[in-house]
Amino acid sequence: MKKICFFFLFILFFSCEEVIDVELPTSETRLVIDAIIGYNDNNGEPITIGQITLTLTAPFLNAEVQPARDAQVFITNEDTGSRIELLESEPGIFRDGFPNLEFGVDYTIEVIYQNNVYTATEQLQRTGEITSLRQDDGFLLDEEKETEIVVSFNDVPDERNYYLFAFGLDNYLVSDDEFYQNSSLTFSYFYEDLEPNDVITITLLGIDQQFANYVNLALVQAGEDGGGPFQVPTATVKGNIVNTTEPDNFPFGYFALGEFDVQLFTVE
Repeated sequence: MKKICFFFLFILFFSCEEVIDVELPTSETRLVIDAIIGYNDNNGEPITIGQITLTLTAPFLNAEVQPARDAQVFITNEDTGSRIELLESEPGIFRDGFPNLEFGVDYTIEVIYQNNVYTATEQLQRTGEITSLRQDDGFLLDEEKETEIVVSFNDVPDERNYYLFAFGLDNYLVSDDEFYQNSSLTFSYFYEDLEPNDVITITLLGIDQQFANYVNLALVQAGEDGGGPFQVPTATVKGNIVNTTEPDNFPFGYFALGEFDVQLFTVE
């Protein structure tokens, strides 16, 4: 998959004999909240893992991302009223202290940063089961560079479902079970430049329709391989988190809770 090429910028810089300073537009710095939390039954010993990352938007073409420091993050179980403060593992990153998740329960994230309160409420989404991974010899464009991995999984029965596949290496795919409800699906995914004995991780995450739409838009904005859906897109793609203190100062990012299944595969 190709990275975005800034073609017009190259034309600008290399077609002129003298240096021209271009003043690029700047925008108001906003908070970015990437909050994805996963649940797995783990054969009767449930585990909840994930990461909440708080960063600040940067000017165009500035590759340096600054963490949002000194924030507080809480998760509230709306059924019980239990409010848990998460622990900051490193500046802007919270990955410890998540509550045990249950289906059918509303959970609210609350981020307090610079006297603003940001919130969103979601429920845990069910996921399907990856039943098999195997390597085949098909290819799309280049037989020498591509590796075909055939993925089979079962849909969650008796309900409409949306899934996010994470194939590693910043490769993502959103799937809607409209045409394979209550059944299994087998498809091929093609990697470039894998080597024998490389280990790839394939994760299947249950998501809702709103998050599916958000990820699809973010992937389009990021380009085919522009870093994935969990970086700030080049255009405004608003998530489900709102600023309850100053509504016009909305954040970027998303809060999602999903059951996950994960499988490892070693390339032959």
